[in-house]
Amino acid sequence: MAKLIQTQTGETLLHDVELADSFWKRFKGLQFRRSMPRDAGIWLTPCSSLHTCFMRFSIDVIHLDSDSRVLSVARNVRPWRLHFCPRGTCSVIETMPAAVALVTNDQVHLA
Repeated sequence: MAKLIQTQTGETLLHDVELADSFWKRFKGLQFRRSMPRDAGIWLTPCSSLHTCFMRFSIDVIHLDSDSRVLSVARNVRPWRLHFCPRGTCSVIETMPAAVALVTNDQVHLA
């Protein structure tokens, strides 16, 4: 597992980030999990749309461009929804609601 770091400040935002960079890892995602720790997340790449089918909890979805800059954040996306990302989204990070306070143009990376 890796840590999610805000590039500008060096601050650790999440301590346990799973990288889903293959078809099967992205397909499985957070499906069927009972919960996720508050300091954890999953980074899906590439990703331009997603669903929350078979999920048991709401999530925040952080949309990132090709430079890992925040395009937008969808707050409290409920289970059993289709979610289309804004144009330019190359990857997303799924976290528990309000787990991180990122805003447009913040840049992140894994360490």
